[in-house]
Amino acid sequence: MEPDEIKSQAAEHERREHRGRLFDVFVNEHPVRLLGHAETAVEIKTAAIEQGVPIHLNFVLEEELPNGTSRVVADNERVDLCDDLRFRAHEAPVVISVNEQPVKFNLRTETGAEIKAAAIAQGVHIQLNFVLQEELPNGTSRIVGDNDSVHLHEHLRFTAIAPDDNS
Repeated sequence: MEPDEIKSQAAEHERREHRGRLFDVFVNEHPVRLLGHAETAVEIKTAAIEQGVPIHLNFVLEEELPNGTSRVVADNERVDLCDDLRFRAHEAPVVISVNEQPVKFNLRTETGAEIKAAAIAQGVHIQLNFVLQEELPNGTSRIVGDNDSVHLHEHLRFTAIAPDDNS
């Protein structure tokens, strides 16, 4: 047998061994056991759910990298497994509109003051004392007070106007 053939057979044997191996990873700090050499994000989330991790399949999966950063793993993207990989699964951000500009939120419920503060932090040119109005689908609007809670979902639209604007 040629040396290259021996190397090729050894590599194939190692791949087969690796394919049937259990790996211990973490999803949201919960241990999850995975079988195989690579899994997609959907497969990792499915295994985590089956093993009692309180997440949903529509959550975003992020791999925590050794340098302290993270990267989003697409649902159909395969991840090469090794022990102690760490993932964070969370709801996808919600994007709403404030004065025709997109504003992202990770939480689903915010107060009027929190909506204005997030909009300001994300570059919308308003101030905290502006009056916030939700634009309703029927063409009317309702004022959202600073302490009023709003359940956020895609396609919500708000306007924020200076309190002395009489338009």
